[in-house]
Amino acid sequence: MSFLNTGFTPTVSARLTKAGRNAIAKGDFLISYFAIGDSEYNYNITGITGQKVLAPFDKNTHVKYPMWYSTTGSTIYGIPVESPDDENQPCRNVMSASSGWTLSTIWEKKPLGVVDNINLKDYQSNVYLGVKNYLGYTSSSNQTYVNFSGGTITGTTIRNTMLEEIEVLPEEQHTIGILHFSESGTTVDPYKFFKYDDYISNYSGLTYDATNNPDSKTDVNYFEITAPNLMYHRLSGATTGTTFHMSTGKTKSLNTEYNSDFTLDYVDLLDVNEYSVGKIFFNQKIVVFDDQEIVAALDTGSTRNYTLTAPKVSSYITNDDPITDLTTGNTLWITYVLSGGTVSGDLPCNYFMKVTGTTNPENVSVKFNSGDFKHLNSGYTSTQIHILHQFTDNGDQPDSNQWYITNITNDLGGDINNLKTGHTFTINESIITSATLYTSSLTNFGTERTYSEGTISTVIGTDIQVMNFVINLPSDKFTISQNPTWSTGSTKYITEVALLNSNKETLVIGKFSAPRARTNSTDVFSIKLDF
Repeated sequence: MSFLNTGFTPTVSARLTKAGRNAIAKGDFLISYFAIGDSEYNYNITGITGQKVLAPFDKNTHVKYPMWYSTTGSTIYGIPVESPDDENQPCRNVMSASSGWTLSTIWEKKPLGVVDNINLKDYQSNVYLGVKNYLGYTSSSNQTYVNFSGGTITGTTIRNTMLEEIEVLPEEQHTIGILHFSESGTTVDPYKFFKYDDYISNYSGLTYDATNNPDSKTDVNYFEITAPNLMYHRLSGATTGTTFHMSTGKTKSLNTEYNSDFTLDYVDLLDVNEYSVGKIFFNQKIVVFDDQEIVAALDTGSTRNYTLTAPKVSSYITNDDPITDLTTGNTLWITYVLSGGTVSGDLPCNYFMKVTGTTNPENVSVKFNSGDFKHLNSGYTSTQIHILHQFTDNGDQPDSNQWYITNITNDLGGDINNLKTGHTFTINESIITSATLYTSSLTNFGTERTYSEGTISTVIGTDIQVMNFVINLPSDKFTISQNPTWSTGSTKYITEVALLNSNKETLVIGKFSAPRARTNSTDVFSIKLDF
């Protein structure tokens, strides 16, 4: 299971890291320091009850956003008090790989054009907003990913219609989908999570031998997610259904300058063409779809089971009806929507492309390559295409309710099927000024649901031990957060605690089952360690 059950809160449940296991094996397991953080809390939207917290995992890790020990910001470490009430409870279990997978689609901004009266805090899956922040999908502040090509970037990447790799900044990541093996409503045994747990293995170089070495089977050979109802635009033909699998080779990582000891390891989730569409955080036991168009198609609120390609959008200098507002300091955002036929009312393309203005008079070209609309009138039906646009200041993100729409079907000779062989549209001042405000009647986004339409194959198992520790937080210590979504003076919420040795290596990582408010008085809590 990936997330903690919020139905119990008597202790912090935790696990040994790999360094902690090694320390026990060597006989030098000694806790000298602790650090606490609010890494899995998102302060951007207030009023969400019970933001979800990832389970502690047993690989080396640290606190992403550690709280400062004092207001001077000189250290993040405190000294813990060891509890005499330790106990050992070895246990090993194996679960079925076909049960319990849940899909949560998290929306930090409302879907394009949606004007319902449902507040973002009431989106069912938005209890995972803190996890979105923790995984690096909210703020690019002082963090880096390794991209699919091996370079260092601050966000994720998508492929446009020309198969060019386009970076999507965390601030532009308005939605992600999380697949997690979590069980809610456990009341008889509140610690069942730690006894029946799946893991995702990324070991490579092993050949599966069912007879002589059954443990050699790993997810590099076995991991697969099927989406049998999805009309995926990158398929070679107009077929329905696709699969996603784990990448092989070097493990990648998310790093943060807030704490140089913190890393989140992951491998890429790939489509049938070996293009990245997400990440497998194998230590946290979750799969993230960060391709926002796939997320849209998986969310039942979009009313569509097809994906749309990302056009190539670029500006060019011209004196022929140039766009007046495309000037220095402004960004023009572009996407599109199909209408007529079975697609009427569906969510627009969830890829938002952008160009920035200059001092030159410019128009914008929106290019679609041949073969990117295989399912058009061969799976879903449509008769019209519309461009959606929005201007913002550079660095700002588009407002869900400030998109403007223009019908550009006539540019195809009135026949949308001509889109199948590729076409380049020109966006000029006339198209901009003729646009009207776009609104959508869609609703019920962000619903958490069982992933029942497809299958997820993985290798699973667990081991546990139990120990206990006590953490004491004086009223004047650990009161300053480094979380970029926190504002000075507002309430802080603790989500994790790390126990470290004298070299400040993390031996134990612990999590609250739900974010815990940091009070103005002395806080004392115990850590229940399962490993």
